[in-house]
Amino acid sequence: MIEGYYIVENTGVVPAERRFKFKDLKAWGYDLHLGTIDGREAYFVSRTGTREEGETYTEGGKEYHIAETQRALPANSKLLARIIIERGQPYLEFWLDTEDETFPLAKEDPRLILHRFWTEKKLKQLDKHLVAVGLTTDFYKSRVEEPSIPLPYEEYPPKVRRVLREVRDVHRDMTGFGRFIFQYLGESKKETYYRLWWLLPTIHLFDVEVSNEVDKVLAMLD
Repeated sequence: MIEGYYIVENTGVVPAERRFKFKDLKAWGYDLHLGTIDGREAYFVSRTGTREEGETYTEGGKEYHIAETQRALPANSKLLARIIIERGQPYLEFWLDTEDETFPLAKEDPRLILHRFWTEKKLKQLDKHLVAVGLTTDFYKSRVEEPSIPLPYEEYPPKVRRVLREVRDVHRDMTGFGRFIFQYLGESKKETYYRLWWLLPTIHLFDVEVSNEVDKVLAMLD
């Protein structure tokens, strides 16, 4: 049983789908192409740097031809993604909506994409303290010198309270949903001892700005 904790919680329906920017797609490790699939004009993706303009290749029994690699999202289009769970496993599905058509781009394991994305962006806190990924993602971080009783909020020093304010800002301004559980165990020799559990909607972590902010908060007490 967890005792003596401080909680920051925003409840509601867990967001599973959202719109993204071109820079997010690039951060995930994908190039966006305009070309043809089995002779029909389409948008599709490949891993960054693995395919070239003018190239024709076969994958999954389909023939792909790259006419142009995109430097931005096409005009009047939207990049959308969602998290789904199938047979107990999470997947990230993402697609491009244009004025005339919807183009499925990929269905991938979100854990692999996040690891690739966080590694490339050097977001070490996220990868190190990740516990589980589903519709929500759990982080757990602990710095405990020895068994001790958590202290009440009234004894939290300014830097700890600053972390809690940052968490509230993330929930309010970026994700709209989350649960942050915190135990402050005191300080010794300028080291802060604590435990924290943080649950956030997975889909938001695919946003470069959100992941950067969460990584920063997780590092603030180090």
